[in-house]
Amino acid sequence: MQLLKWAGSKMGSAREIMPYLDFDRPYYEPFCGSASFFLKSNPPAAILNDYNPALISFYANIRVNPKKVWDVYNDINIGEEDYYKVRDEFNILSCGIVKAGFFLYLNHYCFNGIYRTNKKGNFNTPFGAKLKIKKKISFEDVLFFSNKLRMAKLFSLDFEDFLRNSSPSGSTIYMDPPYFTKDARVFSEYGNKEFGGEDLERLRDVAVWCSKRENRVVISYRDCSEFRGLFSNWIVGSVNVRRNVGGFVGRRKKDNELIAVLGGRV
Repeated sequence: MQLLKWAGSKMGSAREIMPYLDFDRPYYEPFCGSASFFLKSNPPAAILNDYNPALISFYANIRVNPKKVWDVYNDINIGEEDYYKVRDEFNILSCGIVKAGFFLYLNHYCFNGIYRTNKKGNFNTPFGAKLKIKKKISFEDVLFFSNKLRMAKLFSLDFEDFLRNSSPSGSTIYMDPPYFTKDARVFSEYGNKEFGGEDLERLRDVAVWCSKRENRVVISYRDCSEFRGLFSNWIVGSVNVRRNVGGFVGRRKKDNELIAVLGGRV
């Protein structure tokens, strides 16, 4: 079971992607999102990063105060009116236990697990449980994730700053960034800004830099002309993924994603 719903989560493709990863090494994830691969594995060390400070603050609070965070979450009624009240308060709260509990609630009951913000950085995803009221996650499940997170270091930085500052060596680095392509319309929000072509070039450059430091760098990305052009020398395979972002269940489809590996044999 996942702690969070997350747009773009690779949980459904884990069986196909995880064989490319070496969890006997320290594990770095610059775009950790729901951290699904970390939660399914047991690396000797884990260093997780995401540009979304509310997400990383949630992980930090759930790690230290799981019962208090769960109590905040569990005390909120499931309903549209309560959802929007919580969303409004969430956007003015400072990071802490209450905001972490609100984060868990909003994540579970927002539309499609999308963390979307406006230009001011305020979370604005609408309520998503109108037709199906879902059961709340139990405290026992939250405690499992809390204990798992105790062995992880957490950061909230730009992906390139995170990697260059931490200077991993002899590690596994998995990158699943937001998608940018001119080939199709995609959800590419990266915090309160969009992930664009220059970011994809920066990702290529820092991946090459990391690969020269005895790291194994694995990247999954939508099959598009931009990624093929920048990573053609390192593409080793592809996987089918189910797209859940921006559509209702009946409109969801499967797309092809490419896998690139730098700095190590498959």
